[in-house]
Amino acid sequence: MEKALAVAKEFYDEYFSCFGKKMDEMKMHKLMYFAQRESLMLSGEVLFQEDFFGWKYGPILKSVRTQYMEEQPFQDVEGCVCQATRDLVKAVMDRYAKLSSWRLSSLSHNEFSWKCSRKGLDASDHGDVKLEVSAMKVDAARELSQRKS
Repeated sequence: MEKALAVAKEFYDEYFSCFGKKMDEMKMHKLMYFAQRESLMLSGEVLFQEDFFGWKYGPILKSVRTQYMEEQPFQDVEGCVCQATRDLVKAVMDRYAKLSSWRLSSLSHNEFSWKCSRKGLDASDHGDVKLEVSAMKVDAARELSQRKS
């Protein structure tokens, strides 16, 4: 299992390598969510052991949020990821990185796990409820089924 910030750093560096610019925070949160869902879809296991929270613009990781408060995010993050994780990051990048942050947010709003975390909240409420891995597995199964169609 990987460390969430090591995966985020891999995304950040890969994005810069591909596009020549820094990845914005909203896009990072969504790509991290889709990477976690991808791991659940392919292996049935989480990629990293950190909870997502259902904020109003979609799932977020609080450790990633903290990194974006730094002047140079992920600069001090130590550790690297295995080749299988690099391959997963590349696959998620290929599928989603060209989409705008707002489009990714919109996609995340269709996820069962995010909807469950937002129950009882207004659209404008910030929210701070964890996404359940069991609900993310539902999203993973749905995505796998759609890709096979």
